[in-house]
Amino acid sequence: MRPFTLIVLALTVWLAAGCGAKLDGKIQVSIWHQKSGPERDLFVQLIGRFMQENPDVAVEALYREPEELRNLYIIAAVAGQGPDLVNGAADNVGVFELTKTIQPVDGILDAAFLEGFIPEGIVRWNGHPWLVADQLGNQLALVCNDAKMTRAPATLDELISMSQELTKDLDGDGKTDVYGLNWNYREPYFFIPFLTAFGGWVMDETGHPTLDTPETVAALQFILDLRDKYQVIPKEGDYEIAEMLYKEGRTAMIINGPWAWAGYGVGVAGRSTAHPLPVNSATGIPAASMVAAKGYSVNVNVGPEKKEAVGRLLRFLTGSEVQAVMAREVLTYPVRRDVVESEVVLGNPTLLASRKMIAHSRPIPIQPQMRQIWDGMRGPYQLVMSGAVTAQEGARLMQRECEKKIADSNL
Repeated sequence: MRPFTLIVLALTVWLAAGCGAKLDGKIQVSIWHQKSGPERDLFVQLIGRFMQENPDVAVEALYREPEELRNLYIIAAVAGQGPDLVNGAADNVGVFELTKTIQPVDGILDAAFLEGFIPEGIVRWNGHPWLVADQLGNQLALVCNDAKMTRAPATLDELISMSQELTKDLDGDGKTDVYGLNWNYREPYFFIPFLTAFGGWVMDETGHPTLDTPETVAALQFILDLRDKYQVIPKEGDYEIAEMLYKEGRTAMIINGPWAWAGYGVGVAGRSTAHPLPVNSATGIPAASMVAAKGYSVNVNVGPEKKEAVGRLLRFLTGSEVQAVMAREVLTYPVRRDVVESEVVLGNPTLLASRKMIAHSRPIPIQPQMRQIWDGMRGPYQLVMSGAVTAQEGARLMQRECEKKIADSNL
């Protein structure tokens, strides 16, 4: 048998394995998810609890990186296979609906259950609900080391001045030992708060990219100045390095999302505190990250024989009890009305801080073009951060690449 044939056969078997069937008298339900860190550990525990309470259902949960999950899910679902539930952020919905690989969740969950969510907890597109969330997430915060500072900067000007004060060469060898600020600044998602603070955005209402603008140039230059002019962030780095430096006390402030806060000791006295991102005094606009409902969509191939079991699992994973457990243990922000207004949130300073940050954030676009915009931004953006092109050229290249990718995808 040819190697190519073996690869195709292996892929077919692998895709089929995610589809689920009745085995050993149990209904097999599969999930592909994007949960990581402490949240993934809790998710595994919750799946185990569900199976104990529902012995007729066997659940298989498989983690996949976001890009891999989206691409492989579409391939599998188009082929009539794939997991029964796919977990991820709201910006998947436009692509999944366009490729006809998911079905509306109101065919699985009853109206009374859906009415228990705040509006942001159900992602609707073209008149139908396609995703039911277990949290609002991805909002970014400015996390401050309580041992190094007593307050957070309120403006971008203060961000610069306070970062300069906190950046130190402790041993006099001419090398920086502690930086005032750090984050994964080479990743486009973490660029968004600065883009919004200067009055820019990624697309217009029709899904057309809006990146070749003075606002984009100003935001790019601001980050370059933090590194090259003010020298308050490291010259090199990525997500893992930024995490390491902050946890080791070698950075006073870090920009990151709620998935990481538990690892920083956010909410623990004397450790770290999460704050809203600063305001740009020049524009009067707060730095606003994107916020996304994160939850579950249902494979279009889930038929009548599995809908009841899939619905049972979906109600469990997005129900009030589980959302309250997630909020208490891993600080995710719930979307069930009763949990949002409960002591779980109102009595937790970190979740109240999340509420404030969510209020300052902008919903992530769910138009299908958002995927091409992310892909089109990444290369030129990283060229800017590497010094290969100027901020002006980077903005022009991002616009061109996004337009090309959208045209190539026939959106």
